[in-house]
Amino acid sequence: MKEYLVTEYLEKQSIACAVSAQNWEEASRQAAQILIDKGAIRSEYLTRMMEKLEKERSYMVLTSGVAVIHARPGEDVCKNSISLLTLKQPVEFGNANYDPVSVVFMLAATDDNSHIRLMMAVAQKLSQPDIKEKMLAAKEIEDLWTLMQD
Repeated sequence: MKEYLVTEYLEKQSIACAVSAQNWEEASRQAAQILIDKGAIRSEYLTRMMEKLEKERSYMVLTSGVAVIHARPGEDVCKNSISLLTLKQPVEFGNANYDPVSVVFMLAATDDNSHIRLMMAVAQKLSQPDIKEKMLAAKEIEDLWTLMQD
């Protein structure tokens, strides 16, 4: 199987560590704001993603404690990109099996093929042994960045 690297789409500046969020909405908005500030997405993408999350957020919790939020590719995505944040306190996304969420990846893709590559990159990273525990133990952005490069 082809290896997809998270770091093809995730930059060190797109990581936030030990973020405070009261709920899934706040966590999602913070993950999106990172990409808006970088110019990777426009605010319209955030709006579309939040609408999707209203209906389908429980499906975006892929494994225990980890959400991978996104919307369909669109013209409001300027660059294939990923943001990553860890939360100080976990929040509920509405998934009975995998809540609460402490790690949020946000994906933004310009087209369907890129969307699949971004999903594969995150899935492959999450399949690494103990990766979630290591991510939660990370105290600094540098630590998370190192984990994502391994």
